[in-house]
Amino acid sequence: MTAFIDGYNAFAKSAGASLASFGGADYVGKVETTINELTSAINNPGRKIDKALLDSVKGFMAEKWHARTYNIDAALKGTNKWASAIDNNSAVDIVTSWGDKYQSKVNATPSVTINQLAVTNEAFANYKGDNPSGLYYDGQLGLVATDKIKEIGELLSQRIERNKVIRPDVAANYKQLLDNLTDSIRSSDGAQSIPLKEEQARQLAQLAKEENFDPAQWGLSTPELISAEYILSQAFKAGMSAAVISTVLQVAPELIAIVANFIRNGEVNADDFIRVGFAALDGASLGFIRGSVASALTIACKAGKIGTVLKSADPTVIGAMVALTMNAIHNAILMAFSKMTNREFALHCVQDLFITVSSLALGSALQALLPQLPVLGFMLGSFLGSVVGSIAYKTGYSCVMSFCVDTGCTFFGLVEQDYTLPEDILKKVGIQVFEYDKLVPKKFTQRTVLPKRFDAQRFTANNIDITFLRRGVIGVNSVGYLR
Repeated sequence: MTAFIDGYNAFAKSAGASLASFGGADYVGKVETTINELTSAINNPGRKIDKALLDSVKGFMAEKWHARTYNIDAALKGTNKWASAIDNNSAVDIVTSWGDKYQSKVNATPSVTINQLAVTNEAFANYKGDNPSGLYYDGQLGLVATDKIKEIGELLSQRIERNKVIRPDVAANYKQLLDNLTDSIRSSDGAQSIPLKEEQARQLAQLAKEENFDPAQWGLSTPELISAEYILSQAFKAGMSAAVISTVLQVAPELIAIVANFIRNGEVNADDFIRVGFAALDGASLGFIRGSVASALTIACKAGKIGTVLKSADPTVIGAMVALTMNAIHNAILMAFSKMTNREFALHCVQDLFITVSSLALGSALQALLPQLPVLGFMLGSFLGSVVGSIAYKTGYSCVMSFCVDTGCTFFGLVEQDYTLPEDILKKVGIQVFEYDKLVPKKFTQRTVLPKRFDAQRFTANNIDITFLRRGVIGVNSVGYLR
């Protein structure tokens, strides 16, 4: 039962870090996916692009750029909102998950841009609506080149002033365009697309023709995009989740013990709830630290912030190593404050390492067997591995200590061989044992007078008292004499 408890406690300490590592890897994966979608959209335009058509294609590229770069920023900020470019020449160029619609126009001159955005329903012969004087792109935001937006705004203001008296309907249309003018897609949670200049849109069209768009050359790579701010933000979220998980795993056994005691004895001890409180505090604080560190380290590795070699690092290994290191630091602090001996520290380190390896092995095996549920598979295998590893370690430890008892081996000083005789044996053979002086106050005793009784003398033969000593475990990693 002790081995199972040790295995469960080891899993409780590592579970939060493992889940945080999975979350960190998933975060980087989503960012990389959105970058790859942008690359694919630019390099596979779905149409043949001639040099003479670059001016017309640049607007098409701007639509893809804005929709995909918004999705990249949304992934960086951890929001589930999205934008999508409509590629079928419809009346709407870009739609969003929150309902906004965009009409993208990238032209060399502000005047042409305004004329295209301000087109009315009358301009379309197949229009059969009730408001022919209204804007064809009514209800949409005008998405324009960032280097032209200031001039477009100034020109719209001039047209509003010029028409507000003689043609108020036209002035109202221009006012609507001005109010809905933007150079990027924006959502209420702060995510937005990257503004694009007119010349940059032309360059994208040329790269699409050559199928040679490289996002890294445009500053769109995980090492550049995933800044320290995003890493800390994700680490904090992961730390909070890990704190909750660790608290639940730490408190659950204590609550079960309280319920069992209530069923058995019909009462609840207040000290039990105090113990639950300390377990919750310990689980939350250490769980938050393990989770936040594991998440930050995983994101930094997978994003290439600390070298390209570690981009392929397994998040399960990172989580396990963080938990193992944190346990070692915790035990080292206890040892520094004399709460743990150096041999106990070494024993805990070896035990944690053994259980961690077993947890990783079974976790990875079950993860491979359940590819549809990789996280659940790994966590279940990790739990089983922790318990199996703990039982195997206890069995192996007993065998090792038995070997040390029989042979006197010390395993490079990890096992102490104590050859001093027990104190009671020393006293029994007549050896004087040094003891510290103790101050014992005299107690008052009432004297009583007892009559003398006749006691017949008995003869007792002298016996030779022989005591056989054996060697065994007398402490943590310590072998000595036992009676």
